[in-house]
Amino acid sequence: MQEETLEQYFADELELSELQEMIIEELDLPEDQQVSYHYQFRNLDSIIMLESSHFIQLCEAVVADRLEPRCLPIIAETLTQSEKFEWNDDVISEVLFFWLEGDSDFPLAKKSTHERFIRWLTGEEELPD
Repeated sequence: MQEETLEQYFADELELSELQEMIIEELDLPEDQQVSYHYQFRNLDSIIMLESSHFIQLCEAVVADRLEPRCLPIIAETLTQSEKFEWNDDVISEVLFFWLEGDSDFPLAKKSTHERFIRWLTGEEELPD
């Protein structure tokens, strides 16, 4: 996934359904046809500061069956590998870690997991130890 795609999504220039379609198209390619991505780090005029609300929106979309959970690891990988996006919240970093690495206690396929992520991101619930 290109970081520009996420930039368009977070700027409300790309619908969630379009974002999901692009991700699923990548995921559904046969392994021998999958593209290897190389991130180019560059000096940028502006950094996109992401807030908890951006991630709450994605979690709510999963809970509402508007975004497939299998899209989240690609989003997390793109965000964590890019110098274009930043966030100043350890909770966001933890949620991205769970999206990337998965955890048997917090399976991405379960809506209750995303409801819990929302509670972490809103401060309603503490992160697990």
